Amino acid sequence: MKPKGIALITLAFFAPISIFVTDVAVFSLAILWLFEGQFKSKWNKIKSSSWILSLLALLFLYVVGMLWGTNHQGAEWLFQKSALLLLLPILYTLSFSQKVVKYSLVAFLSATTLSALIANLINLEWIKHLFKYSSIFATNWQNPAFMTYTDHNVFLAFSLLVTFFLLFNSSSNKKLRIVLIFISILFLLSLYTENGRSGQLAFIFIFLSFSILAFWHKKSLIFLSVLAVIGINIMAYSISPHFRQRIDSIQIQLTQLEKNKVNSLNTRYYLYEYSFEKIKEKPVLGYGTGSFVKEFSSISEHATKILAGVHKTPHNNYLFIWFELGLVGVLVFLSIFFFQLKAYKSLNQGYFRMIFPAVFLVIMLTDTYLQNHNTAVLYCYLSFIFSTYSFE
Repeated sequence: MKPKGIALITLAFFAPISIFVTDVAVFSLAILWLFEGQFKSKWNKIKSSSWILSLLALLFLYVVGMLWGTNHQGAEWLFQKSALLLLLPILYTLSFSQKVVKYSLVAFLSATTLSALIANLINLEWIKHLFKYSSIFATNWQNPAFMTYTDHNVFLAFSLLVTFFLLFNSSSNKKLRIVLIFISILFLLSLYTENGRSGQLAFIFIFLSFSILAFWHKKSLIFLSVLAVIGINIMAYSISPHFRQRIDSIQIQLTQLEKNKVNSLNTRYYLYEYSFEKIKEKPVLGYGTGSFVKEFSSISEHATKILAGVHKTPHNNYLFIWFELGLVGVLVFLSIFFFQLKAYKSLNQGYFRMIFPAVFLVIMLTDTYLQNHNTAVLYCYLSFIFSTYSFE
């Protein structure tokens, strides 16, 4: 197997497990991409894709965004996170065989299965958190296994989409179907026995979208799918203390949207409200790259308190880009997904493939997943998978 194939499989396996090894794999792919040469043909392929050009345009806009505004203290952090998106054009222009892509997908699902298994064992209190066994793991009680629950539940949701797609295309392989059903149940158990509402929301959209497409001419099965989603959530509410607590807390926190209250929903409410206030002042070009924390803090003492030295974004990808790059940035940002959806539509089983970017658009309402290390890598890798792999 060629080095680029090994690097791709390494990336796929360690994306749910280790940021360090994932970064090594990303760096290796970038180096191999440079040493491979063939830049003219690669550029021609990029030019033929409005999707990839739009992504590069967003990165370029971040660079240009340094030319306006007076506060760019967060630019270094933002460039570091956004640079990961270059992985997509690298994967898009490297040539991989279907066999290598298949091996990478097996590696990805294997690693996610391992992560889900460990998370379930921890949730059942059959084993301790991993940092109790070794100092190589981050001392973080919010880590179900290898990463924080905010990332882990998103990985689980989109891994379920992959297993659904594989199940849909493997009717003749009974052994594979049994394995896929088993790991799907494992993913679901992990998803609903830990915190992370975005992943649960993503799963609901994925399950319903896939069911509608798969059973379009069998309305009774679509109805049963809706009942299944309702049943899963009711069952999770009954048996999962974490899920029940998160649902109950929403009802309580909705009555506490006041400045003197402190809770997760309250924080997000004011992150959104204050961001809108600032956006109204400069809606077209925004405040410039890396300006969010400084400009947001200037609103009031309460706004500074909301950030608490922790939040670097408004936990909404659309608001974040609008805040710093204005409507121009938002249009470029949306064009990435518009052209991605259009590109997928032209592929075999295109409507099924379109579920991935469509649901990613939904969860970006809840956080800045395109400027987060783990989920940015996930977006690049699965975008490559759904645009390349035959799923046969």
